Amino acid sequence: MPESFKERMRRGDQLLGFFIGTPSAATVEMAGMCGYDFVIIDTEHGPADIETIENMLRAAAMHGMAGLVRVPDGSVASIQRVLDASADGILVPHVSSVAIAREVVERSLYAPEGKRGVALSRSSAYGTVDNKAYYATRNRHTAIIVMVEDAEALPIVDEIVSVPGIDMVFIGSGDLAASLGHAGDMNHPIVQEAVSRIAEAAKRAGVARATVGRMAEDVRRLEATGIGMVCFNTTALLVGAMQTLRAAVAGSTRS
Repeated sequence: MPESFKERMRRGDQLLGFFIGTPSAATVEMAGMCGYDFVIIDTEHGPADIETIENMLRAAAMHGMAGLVRVPDGSVASIQRVLDASADGILVPHVSSVAIAREVVERSLYAPEGKRGVALSRSSAYGTVDNKAYYATRNRHTAIIVMVEDAEALPIVDEIVSVPGIDMVFIGSGDLAASLGHAGDMNHPIVQEAVSRIAEAAKRAGVARATVGRMAEDVRRLEATGIGMVCFNTTALLVGAMQTLRAAVAGSTRS
């Protein structure tokens, strides 16, 4: 059996992928065809409905790429519907307490590790496979990633990242900057100190780390700090390319 994305993630392999905020299976396919490791379908800030999410997950699977979903919150409804749609894992925003972290794990895993509800869904091949084998093994392939991105989480970050069942901590530096009173300035020393604090806590807990990249140069820099999973944003890349092209065209027209 090939290695699961969760196994690669926990081992700290270099993994590159994208946040995809637009409801587009074609964009997922493009990332897969270009050889990326994962996509994160963004339903916290993006408009994709559950049928579109399923099709985006199908596109990821077709190209051997992990399909993850950033859910809007850690509720049962938010988590269960995307896992039933066969997401390889979830990314939960604003995990700012131990209680929230425990609830996320409980709602993501089947018994005995958790309390995820059972169903005839895409995840279980609609009941066409050996159900006992499915429920006995599925937890090993469901990646649970929590976002630590709030000032109130910092004093208890060691306790949050040590909750059993959490596979990775995603450092949300944008929201963290805003929470610390420095919105838009992720390089502010106070923000960077908080980022380091979260990363060190995850390292002590033996939990993998991830964050957002903006340029190719970020990958080597972040990897050197122990962050193996780097996520770019398709919207930012597309807008940046459009702006660069528009400026170049405007310049050539003036000349």
